Amino acid sequence: MNNLNYGIIGNGQMAKHFAHYLSLLNIPYQTWGRGQPTQSLNILAKQCEPILILIDDDAIVPFIEQHGFLTEKLLVHFSGNLYTASAYGAHPLLSFSEQLYPLNTYQKIPFIYEKGAPPFAKLLPGLTNPHFTISPQLKSFYHALCVLSGNFTVILWQKFFSELEKTLQIPKEQAYPYLEQIMQNLITDPKKALTGPLVRHDQKTIASHLQSLENNPFQDIYRAFLTCLQLTDKNL
Repeated sequence: MNNLNYGIIGNGQMAKHFAHYLSLLNIPYQTWGRGQPTQSLNILAKQCEPILILIDDDAIVPFIEQHGFLTEKLLVHFSGNLYTASAYGAHPLLSFSEQLYPLNTYQKIPFIYEKGAPPFAKLLPGLTNPHFTISPQLKSFYHALCVLSGNFTVILWQKFFSELEKTLQIPKEQAYPYLEQIMQNLITDPKKALTGPLVRHDQKTIASHLQSLENNPFQDIYRAFLTCLQLTDKNL
C-alpha cells in the first residue's frame, strides 16, 4: 500500500468521482486530462500503477493505441459495455451525478469485471468494494440491463414530473412519496412490487390509458411494457 499510486486519465465526471473516492481513502493518485502535454502523461505512466482510463468509451482504445508506452502498465477502464485486450474493464454499478458522494456511498459500489482478469485487489488495489465477475460475452447484455433499469426509468419519471406541472398544475414534489414507496417496494420484494391495473389485468382501464395517450410517443412505450409483462408472466 505504501507504494500505491493510482494514475487517472480523464477529467470528466467519472474521473472526478473516483479521484474524490481515493482522496477520502487517503490513497495517492495523479491525474492527466485533455489539454495537458504528453510529457506529463509520460511522467504519470512512469510513476503510477494501475492507470485508469476514464474517458469516453469509444475513445479508450484509440487513446491507448496513440500512447503505446501505456501498454507497459496495468490499464483499467470503467466502461460497462467495452471489452478490449488493451485494458481490463471494471464497471462501477452506480449512477454518478455532478455532486460528489460521501465515503460510505463509494464503498458500497459493486464493481463488475471480466472473468480472466487479474484479481480485484490488483485491478483496484486498496478498495474493499463488493466485486463480481461476468463473462466478457455478457458485458453488452449486462450494460443494456443497466441502461434499461437506470436510464429509461429516468425518462419515464421526467415525463411524469413534466406533465404534472405543465398539464395538471401539480408540483412535481407531490410525486416524491410515490417514487420513494415504489423504490422501497422494489427493495423489499421485487416480485410483488408491481401494482395497479397491470397486476389486476384490468383491460378496461388499460384501454382507457392507451386512448388517453393517443398521438403521444409514450403510447408505444406503454404498449411495449404490456408486451414485456406478458412475456415475463409466461416465464415466471
